Amino acid sequence: MMQTDRVPTGIAGFDGLVEGGLPKGRSILITGEPGTGKTIFSLQFLFEGLLRGERGIYVAADEEPMDILEQAASLGWNLEEYVEKKEFAILTAGAYLSSVSGGPKDRQIDIHKAIGDLAKFVNQLEAKRLVLDPAGPFVMLRDTATRIQDQTRLLIKLLRTSMPTTNLLTSYAVPRTGERTMRGIEEYMVAGVVVLEMIWREERLARSLIVGKMRCTDAKPVQHEFDIVKGKGIVLLEHA
Repeated sequence: MMQTDRVPTGIAGFDGLVEGGLPKGRSILITGEPGTGKTIFSLQFLFEGLLRGERGIYVAADEEPMDILEQAASLGWNLEEYVEKKEFAILTAGAYLSSVSGGPKDRQIDIHKAIGDLAKFVNQLEAKRLVLDPAGPFVMLRDTATRIQDQTRLLIKLLRTSMPTTNLLTSYAVPRTGERTMRGIEEYMVAGVVVLEMIWREERLARSLIVGKMRCTDAKPVQHEFDIVKGKGIVLLEHA
């Protein structure tokens, strides 16, 4: 019987929820409101790869590379040494979206070119793990719903066919609307969805995690509380 290869995240308690890790070579959506831990989840995934000898790339849209390195260092992860050894790279999304053209109303992104350029760097570095944080800049969110859907489908298809990586795509949830993704369109296109939320638990605010779906995986949609611990990152409370 065919078995799905798994990519461990290194998140204490999480890999057991998804039969050992994320489906290899697929794209997983990490969605949540600001402050829920999307970037930390992504960095932990990449750092675990580095510890296993798997090179990684972090594509940042909203932060500078130094900000990412500082955040990792605050958790006890020295990513700078891996950058120096050319085993890890932090890129800015703008470098791969130079194909944006036209006025505010009609400008479009050439995803083929953007992902093609990124794939060249991925293959040059021989990276196995990739993070787009967030993935929104690769999709014109102010376009029509049909256009966004087509762009998202193409993005996920090209990620799978153009590079040998397992990918995390983050997206912002919109507070108080119940909307968790880029207009809720790409959830059914990715191989998995992990929802990070802030919840009230016994008169206190806590972080929680739900595996909304994970293809080829017997994952239960159960809410799990977690903490962010220095030196460990995200830790599910039942595994603290």
